[in-house]
Amino acid sequence: MSWKKMLALALAGAMAVSALAGCHDSSEGPSKPGAPGSGGSGSAVQTGGKVDYDPEEAIAPYIDALPEIPEADKDLVIEMGYNNCDHMVAAIIGQDTGLYKALGLNVNITKTGQVATAMASGDMQVGYAGFGGLIQNVNKGARIMMPAGSHLGGAMYMVVAPEIESLDEVVGTRIDMGEGSNYSTFWLEICDKVGIPSDIGTYYQGNSMGDEDAMLALRAGQVDIFTCCDPYASIAEEEGFGKIVGTAWHADVKADKSTGWGIHCGYYINSDFAQAHPELTTRLVLAHCLGIKYMYEHPYSAGLMFANTFGTSDSVGLRTMYLKTNAEGRTLCWTISQENMNNYEQWYDALGVPEEERTLITDSEGFLDLSWLDKCGIEDFQTFIDNAGIDEIQPLGMTYADWLHMAEEIDGIDHNSQVGKVQKWMESGSETMSPIEPYTGEGTFVAPMHAH
Repeated sequence: MSWKKMLALALAGAMAVSALAGCHDSSEGPSKPGAPGSGGSGSAVQTGGKVDYDPEEAIAPYIDALPEIPEADKDLVIEMGYNNCDHMVAAIIGQDTGLYKALGLNVNITKTGQVATAMASGDMQVGYAGFGGLIQNVNKGARIMMPAGSHLGGAMYMVVAPEIESLDEVVGTRIDMGEGSNYSTFWLEICDKVGIPSDIGTYYQGNSMGDEDAMLALRAGQVDIFTCCDPYASIAEEEGFGKIVGTAWHADVKADKSTGWGIHCGYYINSDFAQAHPELTTRLVLAHCLGIKYMYEHPYSAGLMFANTFGTSDSVGLRTMYLKTNAEGRTLCWTISQENMNNYEQWYDALGVPEEERTLITDSEGFLDLSWLDKCGIEDFQTFIDNAGIDEIQPLGMTYADWLHMAEEIDGIDHNSQVGKVQKWMESGSETMSPIEPYTGEGTFVAPMHAH
């Protein structure tokens, strides 16, 4: 049976329709007319699609088991932050679908690179951030816990200027990392996989900068190579000023891309806040999980929400959603375990990182508190995948073209729409390695894990 026939059958039996909206302070209500949470139906105005989503219906299976919010907490504003990358999209979904409002939560969301610091100081109660930076604060005594998974595995990309046709041309170029990044695990893995030397001070002209600044620098011709998460790699490819030549996973120490992953980015809550406000915390964890559900049940809508918030094209938002929920596995999920923590530590061994250069959690038992998943009543992630028929509707390994057709079908988008139909991706949408010539020069390859 073709995937399109399976899609039609699965949609009839398993999928409910949802909606899309904009992004802002969730306490202000929806940002677009007819958006979720407004009492009307959401409308994909960019492409003419129309889908409905009722956050009250989404929370109905769980609401009776949730603890009531104390009167004193009903007007409490919860400060939530997320870093500027695709791994944090659940924050946006929770806001734009109206889930926070439906659950009685007043959430103010801020996109910032200072989530870990703000959470450590107590200025921010909830955050989506990279694992390594957050751990550094926890090891210094910050009262932060991880109540659920958010992003396992996933990817960072190496992007080069389009005129570079050989990895020989990469060595000696200007890069967006300084010598302090010589033991960045992503950098080591990318270097090992594509076969280029990793010593930045010896082989590259380094200059430390963040992902977005690095992308802008490549566009302006100020660097020749940069490493990033999405949407920045997809922006470079769509606009033609860069191409992906290498992909690094997060602790892919085993073949199985579920038990074999480490932790890329996480969902965190201030421990003191959780202790003082358990009712709000329970609902926050549920909103996080339901936001992830939405990405799989309504990938087109979720992709446009992401694009709207990040100020990218809708096409970039869709490609990013495809990579994170299908091409690279079910990387966005609320699953997490001690095994993932162990894989994270083993990754340092596999990459040959010296002990003094490692960032490891010193109290994983106190840091990882999955009791909140039980408290909010959410089912296991794989149970959701099975019950919603996700593997039948969008089996892993779909081409981008097939995935986009499926996503359009779910969210009522006219298949004649040209949104997302970037030629390179339609022809080879799952490929994140460009066919340029291999490196033939000399160099020190620090990471041995992929040498064979």
